[in-house]
Amino acid sequence: MKFLRLFTKGFFLIVNVVTVLFFLLACLAPFISPVRFWPISFITLGFPFLLVVLLLFLIFWIIFHPKYALIPLVALVIGWKSVSAFFSLRWPTNWETSNKPEGTINVMSYNVALFGLYAKKNSKPTREAMFDLIRLQQPDVLCLQDFYTSEKSDDFNNREDLSRVMKLPYRFFSSDFNRNGTQHWGSIIYSKFPIILSDKVKLSPGPMGESLIFADILRNNDTIRIVNMHLESYRFNAKDYQSIEKIKKQEDTGLVAAKGIVVKMRDAYVRRSRQANIVADFIRTSPHPVIVCGDFNDTPASYTYFTIKGNLQDAFLKKGSGIGRTFTGLSPTLRIDYIFIDRSFTINGFRTVHSDLSDHYPVIANVSIP
Repeated sequence: MKFLRLFTKGFFLIVNVVTVLFFLLACLAPFISPVRFWPISFITLGFPFLLVVLLLFLIFWIIFHPKYALIPLVALVIGWKSVSAFFSLRWPTNWETSNKPEGTINVMSYNVALFGLYAKKNSKPTREAMFDLIRLQQPDVLCLQDFYTSEKSDDFNNREDLSRVMKLPYRFFSSDFNRNGTQHWGSIIYSKFPIILSDKVKLSPGPMGESLIFADILRNNDTIRIVNMHLESYRFNAKDYQSIEKIKKQEDTGLVAAKGIVVKMRDAYVRRSRQANIVADFIRTSPHPVIVCGDFNDTPASYTYFTIKGNLQDAFLKKGSGIGRTFTGLSPTLRIDYIFIDRSFTINGFRTVHSDLSDHYPVIANVSIP
């Protein structure tokens, strides 16, 4: 019996130590660019699960062997920077975007997935439902990623229609890729306030490389720089998602498929880290206070998140609650869409709208400008 007890304690200690090592490696991700060491980015994907296991070990040791509770406790303290970025302990609020205090603005960020252009044979109902959803949020500043518009007579001119329907007359569109000069893809900023300067900064080379876009808006006598971006995705196709299902089911063919998926993920991590450096430099040199929106395609434990956030406020952490999931695929823990706010501004409210119209949830923040 004594041997069994010692064996069990030793087994749990070894598992705990291994978990701590992987957890601390994940916590190093904000400081190590994937360009230098890309495998660390894969570990960050497991960060929420490592965190849960550590918390379970903490409870376990407190109950059975209190002195060993120091192992997970010290790890959590060391990794607090990453832990505190992952979830918000605030009590859920009932803040509604229609409840906008006087003198404040609503800022909304949404990956609209091309308004269902390729996902469905008839994308019109999806497009109309998205328009309705956006209208209900009453945004004063609207940042959209994965945006599609067309000037063809039998297609949708989303660029013009959104301006009219949402009563957001000012806009800047990146048009990162176009077909025959009539169909356009990219990111866009809409504003209720005049745009006095706008431009784009290329984040990736090539004709299909996306851009960071910015618009300096004039609100009363204040100039605010709005930044919007869509960072490198994994570019998974239907075949890749089938491969992921095979891996989940532990099929033999899934092992072969995994190699191609890992390569795509590795390349995306490296490209995103380079893009994050460009974005961070751009924000740092801004002559005006910034509001940053975007689909980063990376989690709060990543190099991308911490590099871009810098000294800005994460609107979710200030006024959101829970883990703040914004992506509906792959994992229930993925928060990859963000609104970062200059520290001179006050964040009054934040909410995530759970809608299945896109594979991303829109996020909205209410902001006071001093």
